[in-house]
Amino acid sequence: MTLAIGEALAGAREYLDRSGVDGWLLEDYRGSNPILWNLIGNVAHVTRPCWFLVPAGSEPILLAHEVDAGRFAAMIEQAGNGGVEIRLRRFGSRSQMLAGLGDMLAGLSRVAMEYSPEAALPRVGRVDAGTVELVRSLGIEVVSSGDVLQYATERWTPQQRESHTVAMEGLVRTVHDAFRFIGENINWKLTEHDVAEFIRGRFERLGLVAPDGPIVAVDAHASDPHYEPSPESSAIVRKNSLVLIDLWAVAPEHGSVFGDITWTGFTGEPGPDHEKVFTAVAEARDAAVEFMRDAHSRGRELEGWEVDRTARDVIAKSGYADYFVHRLGHSIGVEVHSNAVNLDDWETHDTRKLIPGIAVSVEPGIYLPEFGIRSEIDVFLGENGPEVTGEVQQEIVNIQF
Repeated sequence: MTLAIGEALAGAREYLDRSGVDGWLLEDYRGSNPILWNLIGNVAHVTRPCWFLVPAGSEPILLAHEVDAGRFAAMIEQAGNGGVEIRLRRFGSRSQMLAGLGDMLAGLSRVAMEYSPEAALPRVGRVDAGTVELVRSLGIEVVSSGDVLQYATERWTPQQRESHTVAMEGLVRTVHDAFRFIGENINWKLTEHDVAEFIRGRFERLGLVAPDGPIVAVDAHASDPHYEPSPESSAIVRKNSLVLIDLWAVAPEHGSVFGDITWTGFTGEPGPDHEKVFTAVAEARDAAVEFMRDAHSRGRELEGWEVDRTARDVIAKSGYADYFVHRLGHSIGVEVHSNAVNLDDWETHDTRKLIPGIAVSVEPGIYLPEFGIRSEIDVFLGENGPEVTGEVQQEIVNIQF
């Protein structure tokens, strides 16, 4: 379901050819750089440093230690079946590794690595400073791989797009069921944790998988964006309370991609303050989507920070700027927070491009001391423009009891 190694490498070389970068150099030591394995597929129990070069104009080169080289045989064969010849070079000592690295980089002047200047994009910065210094000592300019890695490894296949639809249908159904469950059981000292357990049970019956969560937060607990109820800390869901539910899940098949949504309900009639905050959040959410659609219609390529800024300006005009405390959205893929561009001009200044084939969450939130409200949707960047992939909440759910 994920991109075959031949397709991923072809995407990388296509991007390099038009970007003016001579190659993409990936380095890993004991799992320190998951981007490498996203590109070539998981190879178990690699215990020494390994290097993988994708040159713009020739076949990839793998530099691996003698004790690990045999573990790459299946990957190299799979790549060959896909029409890509990977040249394997071996080393034993550190001096042999340095010589091999120099040989594989000979003739290149500029390579992309999982490096982010001044650690501006932590999701990109996987390679330590010493490794960057080593490559630079060979006369190579090192630039960030932020855009090439998303082009090569984060664009969804058609099958992944279908898996996302399965996840989203299950999530939307579950959040509505959860609000009904609250209404039906509110007289029985129902807790946040009880609702979370109900959601986990629904996922199991729907065949969905969630590595953690969900968030079920009542009133002031909803002011904590990543609050998660435990049996010990849970509040009782009472009448005339706001309930925020953030839930994410994925189909169990390998390579499936996540869905991730947040809805807000109220056990009774929401008050004017709740309505005012929800309106500001929804307007910011919708402004971000419209901004992306308008840019696509005009053929304008956006960077992640621009979308965040659009939504943040809407919330600022509503008077709640100090209460929107996180980025607008994150990349969605085989991880719920994946490695492509984030919608962020707050925690970082994400200058990566929004490219067709990737997906992001759009989730503005306002977190007052008494309560918090967030509305989260997922947007897939299709060839025909941004597509909201699930139901969009238009008003606070009135939880009937």
